[in-house]
Amino acid sequence: MKINYYLKYFFFIGSHWNFRLAFFTIWNEIKGEKKYNIRTIELDRLSMLSIKGDNLSHASIYQGANYYLLEKAFDYLASIHENKNIVDFGCGKGRVLVVAAYYGFSKIIGIDFARALCVAAEQNIQKVKGFYPDSQFSVIYDDVINYKITADENAFFFFNPFDEVVMLQVVKNILQSLKESPRHVTIIYLNPVHKEIFLSAGFEEEYYLKRLGYLELSILSNEDH
Repeated sequence: MKINYYLKYFFFIGSHWNFRLAFFTIWNEIKGEKKYNIRTIELDRLSMLSIKGDNLSHASIYQGANYYLLEKAFDYLASIHENKNIVDFGCGKGRVLVVAAYYGFSKIIGIDFARALCVAAEQNIQKVKGFYPDSQFSVIYDDVINYKITADENAFFFFNPFDEVVMLQVVKNILQSLKESPRHVTIIYLNPVHKEIFLSAGFEEEYYLKRLGYLELSILSNEDH
């Protein structure tokens, strides 16, 4: 039952951070899961899942992006983006993909190296895709470093899905795509532990939000071409 997952998640957050943050998070989890009609709350240890590629040691436990920050990010994105596409690096069970569709994004891609998470993402998408006929979803089971970024993709989402080793390679892939097809791109980064990699690569932070000492959102972009 869902109540068991909420309790488990509540005590996970409370024991690792604090219980004020746990109350805030679970309240938003309950509202978010109901609003978007998906099930993405469960925690998963990636070492127990079938993984594609050699980067398991660089990844963290799966948990869904905080709904509060997620909606703040998409509120901001909706105000600046004409080209409604997004790529979620480390998409997990598809929470970001469904929220992106709710906000009117049309080309929505998620990449994850855990087969079980990709299956869960597909299941969540199947439950709601009838509500978003103009959204094209793609869930790719692969290591994110293998993803070939296309010239029409200009929004990239990260929820601290891996360490600096993998993040450096993904940023290099983004820069290579920009070299081949110069354009304006936006980085949406929750829990931006490795934000300095983007700043060092020439991106500038244009929006920042922090709540309760731990919930952080950074939105960065390159120069407009």
